[in-house]
Amino acid sequence: MKRVSTSVFGLGVLLLLTVAAMKPVNGFNCLITQVSLVQCLPFLGNTEDIPSTSCCDAVSTVKASTLTKPELREACQCLKATIAQFPKLNKDRVIQLPKLCKVDVGFPLTKDIDCNKISL
Repeated sequence: MKRVSTSVFGLGVLLLLTVAAMKPVNGFNCLITQVSLVQCLPFLGNTEDIPSTSCCDAVSTVKASTLTKPELREACQCLKATIAQFPKLNKDRVIQLPKLCKVDVGFPLTKDIDCNKISL
């Protein structure tokens, strides 16, 4: 009986140390966001007049994954860099996208935004 309780105690300590060493999982993931926002390229590239439902769902997911100030700033930096990588995107449509999808992402989608000045 003593051997079983020692094993259980040791397993409990190991589990506790593992949990204590784990880094908190960030709710925002830039790569996942970039992949999901591919749905918006037809609108942002002027081949569709309005953003698709799947595009707006992706924009909503961005908002849902940025509940903290660090996540919001990370999203800002990710989207700012992504916008800069695609110079042929219609910049006016990029700015309009959240409004057309009825989503306030917490910052304007422009390449000039200072992401460090964003607040919740």
